[in-house]
Amino acid sequence: MIFHATAIGNIAQEILANHQTFYVHSIFNKGFNIVNDAQELIFIGTDENGMFPFGILIDQQTRQSLLKEIALNQQISIGPNTIYISKTCQLVWHVPSLPFKDFAEKVNNDELKQNISTYDFRMYEEGDFDRQTMSRIIHALKDEDVETVEHYYRYLIGRGKGLTPSGDDILTGMLFIHFTDPYIRKPNLEKLKQLLDEPLTTLVGETFLKCAQQGLFSSKISELQHEPSLANIDRLLKVGSSSGRDTVYGMFVALT
Repeated sequence: MIFHATAIGNIAQEILANHQTFYVHSIFNKGFNIVNDAQELIFIGTDENGMFPFGILIDQQTRQSLLKEIALNQQISIGPNTIYISKTCQLVWHVPSLPFKDFAEKVNNDELKQNISTYDFRMYEEGDFDRQTMSRIIHALKDEDVETVEHYYRYLIGRGKGLTPSGDDILTGMLFIHFTDPYIRKPNLEKLKQLLDEPLTTLVGETFLKCAQQGLFSSKISELQHEPSLANIDRLLKVGSSSGRDTVYGMFVALT
């Protein structure tokens, strides 16, 4: 059986071009993650939660077929055009790539701020990410030295790992606002890149943050660049159990 992907993210494309061996890392209803020995992760699946820079997009029928062919830790071989899922199953990955980085046009942050401010974020006041704590972190990213900022990064990254709320998702939202209207000092942004080489969070969380540090976000997030409407915010809020909501909260604290 030969299946064809619909589209591929640029990060996934770069990783696959090295033709390394991968293994099935994790399996979900929407798709599955594969990982190589360098701990580079690629998601193969449908787009209910958006499209990702490290993702390969497939349709629902292909997803169902591929999920029947895989098991955890199964070895996956990569060819110049094809992912060899099993002896009888292949996925053609040499397909059009998706543009993920496009901050050329000015984002209407006033509209985004106005719309995000209509949501209720009081549930965060009881936990590790209350408004006062987050305001201190935003101030540090803008004005403080690298040592101070490292402390705050270590506070956020991996906190609530696999739970809700998640510091990784909140930081992703904060980074999105930075790339629409830069506020993080350049040395502080570079420090984040260094820290993400350490095992501070899950591999999935690390992959999302490495993309976000470069200004690369899922399609559900990047849609807000072009249309920061309540409808698009609502769509992001529905991602995961609380992942989307945490991301929107990160945007909220960075904007306000």
